[in-house]
Amino acid sequence: MQAIRAMLAVFVLTGVAEASKISLDLDKGRPVSKVVNLLKGMAQQLEKEGEEDEKTYDEFKCWCKTNLEEKGKAVEEAQAHLTELKERVTVLAAKKKRLVSEIEKAEDEKAKNEAALDTANHLRNQQNGEYNDDKTRITGDIDAVSNALSAFAVAGGSGGSFLQSSSATARPFVQQIFDKHEDRLRDEDREVVQAFLQEESGSPTDAVVGVLSGLKDEFTADMKKVQDDEDKQLGQFKELDAAKTAEIQAGITLIEDKKMQKADAAEEAAMKKQEIKDTEASIGGDAEFTKEVEKQCGEMDAEWDERSKTRAEETTAISKAIATLDSESSHDLFGKSLSFIQESTQSGASDRAKRASEVVAQAAKNDARMKGLAMQMKLDNFGKVKKAMDEMTAALKKESADEVEQRDFCIKSFRENQMATDDETREKNGLATKEATMKSTVAQLKKELESLTDQVAELKKQLQLASQNREKENSEFQTVIAEQRQTQVLLKQALDVLGQFYNKGALVQIKNHANPKAPGGFKDYKKNGQSFGVMGMIRQILKDTAAMEAEGTRAEKSAQGAYEDFAKETTSSTEEKEAMIGDKKEEKAKAEKAEVEARKGKEGSEAELANLADALAKFHDSCDFLMKNFDTRMEARQDEMDSIEKAKQILSGATFAEIQLSEAGSAYCDTTIIRIARE
Repeated sequence: MQAIRAMLAVFVLTGVAEASKISLDLDKGRPVSKVVNLLKGMAQQLEKEGEEDEKTYDEFKCWCKTNLEEKGKAVEEAQAHLTELKERVTVLAAKKKRLVSEIEKAEDEKAKNEAALDTANHLRNQQNGEYNDDKTRITGDIDAVSNALSAFAVAGGSGGSFLQSSSATARPFVQQIFDKHEDRLRDEDREVVQAFLQEESGSPTDAVVGVLSGLKDEFTADMKKVQDDEDKQLGQFKELDAAKTAEIQAGITLIEDKKMQKADAAEEAAMKKQEIKDTEASIGGDAEFTKEVEKQCGEMDAEWDERSKTRAEETTAISKAIATLDSESSHDLFGKSLSFIQESTQSGASDRAKRASEVVAQAAKNDARMKGLAMQMKLDNFGKVKKAMDEMTAALKKESADEVEQRDFCIKSFRENQMATDDETREKNGLATKEATMKSTVAQLKKELESLTDQVAELKKQLQLASQNREKENSEFQTVIAEQRQTQVLLKQALDVLGQFYNKGALVQIKNHANPKAPGGFKDYKKNGQSFGVMGMIRQILKDTAAMEAEGTRAEKSAQGAYEDFAKETTSSTEEKEAMIGDKKEEKAKAEKAEVEARKGKEGSEAELANLADALAKFHDSCDFLMKNFDTRMEARQDEMDSIEKAKQILSGATFAEIQLSEAGSAYCDTTIIRIARE
């Protein structure tokens, strides 16, 4: 099939050469020689076109190599970066898990120290309560002994005549001391006191005073020991409190630092995970782009092979045709068979101009330049007309070349715009996803902050209510204690007054010495039989009020301890939640910043996409008409050039058969040219 097409090209081009004489002086060259020259020109044109194709192919292959290498390198780097990101996420997960364990351990240690400090506080309160109880008791004992000694001292300073009265005054105090501290007395001291209390005659008061002084010394020593024990326990508690407080504060600092590290690790892990998604999306886009480039490059390779093969066959056919026509035997043969053309050349010159003008006029329906050329053919000589034809043909060829170049530019611009649009669309979608993620994160953090803020407000409210209740309870306690102590003072005063009278050793018996003639006198004056019962009741009431005071004091201490525990726990929980609020606010600020950055990036991508769309619209405005009508315009322009060529042939004296043969050859050449232009 290729050989037949080559032979047909030889005969067609031979006819084209015969019909394309450009000089009226035919004896200066043979038609076959012109055919050979035309074939040689075709061979040169094929060589030139081959060089242009090779240049185009080399440029396309360079583009393929550059893009494939760059995208391959980009994918390789992205894969390496993806591996690093995944390894980093694994490291951060392990770090977060380790920090969680360390935080739990630190919180357990802090809780143990707080529990130990609470226990120490409870023990200290208990020790202080016992100290106050012992101090009150011993102070009362010392006061009682001092009162008894004072009674002896006052009586002793008044002279011996009042000895009996002093004993009676001191005896209630001694009785009270003996009842309470009998077990502390030695046997001989006990006998002395008992003899004094039984109002035995001859019982020495000095011995009783000595016993009381000894008891006072013992009570004073007890007071000193109690005070020393209290000071020692207080010092030990302060040391323990300082140590535990320091350990608790160190634990709080450690926990806060670990939580900060944990938050940083969590934030970095979230960012790395998002970066992993973005990197995977980028790798997918690069892979898709690489696939498209490989497809285009493969198609270009196949097309290059086909064009090279076709051009080689065409070159071979032309070479064979030249060899056939340019031999000596061919020259002799053509010299004989074509000599008649010279004889008829000059006879038809008169009407060739007319026919050529008609051909050009027929093609000038849609082109003003062709109409001008037809008019010129009627007025000017053949030389000027042919020159004008050549200039118009050159102009038409240049227009075709310009439109081919513009068509190639449009194709390249559309392809580059599409690739840039795809890349920017992927970027915008990734940023939109990130923006939505950050927006959701901000909303969630806002809800958590509102919840934590409400919890802190509720804790502070509960602490304030507890503080108000504690103040009210303490005020009530102080009132009750004051009333109890005032009651005890009044009862003691009443008991002292009654004791001063009823605790005397014996009332003076006043006898009636009435005159026999006088009326009856007073009855004997005796103690009221109910006095000891009344005084006993007063003492019992005093004991009851003292017990009530002690019970109220214990209840107050318990309530104060419970309040302190509650306040401490509430304060700790409040501080913890406030720290969480700080962490959440920091996370929220970072998420809001990331959201703003993603939104701005997305808006930038959208602006870039709008620019690309505007550029695409401009490309369509300048290219659509050309792309749509390219083939039609190329064919119309080629028809015009064919008409000009046909007119030149007529002016050169070609016959109708020669013109037909030339048109067949031109049709083949035109088809080849249009095909190359389309490609």
